[in-house]
Amino acid sequence: MAHPTYFNDSPLFPNPLACARDFVEYGLHEINVRLPWNGIGPWLQETLDWIQLSIRPDLNVLIWPMILCMVFTVIRVFLNRVLFTKIPVWFKLNETSSEKFPESFWKFIVYSITWGWSIYLVFCKEEPLFFNLQSQWARWYPGEPLEPGVHWLYMVEMGFYLHCIYATLYLETIRKDFVVLMLHHVLTLGLLGFSYLVSYHRIGLLVLFLQDIGDITLELSKTILYFKVQNGVTYRWPEIGANVGFAVFTIQYAVFRLYWLPTKVLYSSLIISMHIYPDGPFHLPFNSMLIALYLMHLYWFWFIIKLLIKILVYGEKVSDTREDDEDQDGDPIKAKEESHAGHRGSNTDGTLTKKDDSSGGDSRKRNRKL
Repeated sequence: MAHPTYFNDSPLFPNPLACARDFVEYGLHEINVRLPWNGIGPWLQETLDWIQLSIRPDLNVLIWPMILCMVFTVIRVFLNRVLFTKIPVWFKLNETSSEKFPESFWKFIVYSITWGWSIYLVFCKEEPLFFNLQSQWARWYPGEPLEPGVHWLYMVEMGFYLHCIYATLYLETIRKDFVVLMLHHVLTLGLLGFSYLVSYHRIGLLVLFLQDIGDITLELSKTILYFKVQNGVTYRWPEIGANVGFAVFTIQYAVFRLYWLPTKVLYSSLIISMHIYPDGPFHLPFNSMLIALYLMHLYWFWFIIKLLIKILVYGEKVSDTREDDEDQDGDPIKAKEESHAGHRGSNTDGTLTKKDDSSGGDSRKRNRKL
């Protein structure tokens, strides 16, 4: 087959139509090659042979993430008690904002560190992973070891997502997208663990770079908004800052997760890798997980669009739409009247809406107040 359009160099903004054309051509070929036309037995045997050849047995992928999950939890509890719960007291925030502030500020700090780490590995190393997609696969071989910087970023990210699963269940605000959020955490762990074991770490680094930036902007915007009411006085600047942050977040989400993820990550994993290794391992399961991740991003972006319409057309104000309906000023009747469906959050993919946060009603949360 001929070389894909962006086989040698991928510009900053690839032509999505050219990528779509390659997806159709090579995707159909991928389906034709990967399906077990000769029977399920030979297909399973070939898969088992590739697993034995390619997977690099490493207990670190089990041990260190569990250790770091506990470390993240201990650090979070400690910081909550000595700092994060004291900042709202110093600024005399209302009760609802005081309860929500520690979670958002914690996530903002962690995602800022991991995203900065991923920038260094993607752009400051020898291989231009973002602009030369071929470099993500040209040096791959079964059992390829990971350099220390990549290894430890993987361990930290996996430990953090294990912590996120625990925190979503026991520490954090209840959200309407709870099931999807949990699926996202599990899927991310699966992608990280799988790419670590088969040395698909270069494409994994690109995924981390494209994902974490949105969470930084989202959590920072929410953190700023919590300072809107201080000592019973409503200030205008936090609302302006949250509006600007949400606008930036929306643009980032569209560019990084909806545009670059398919034109850089999926294009590389579906098209470039298959061209370099036409009989290589794990194309189908790995790409299936990446496609599922992209579909989740599309799901959350739909709520962002609905939120933008509510803000621009109806003049609603910014708040986290993932909260339980009764989490609005402690009034379940008012909550039903003002509730909004949607997410990110994430924690990874949340959205903000606008509302009046001048009162400090009791916020119903499924969390442990740390």
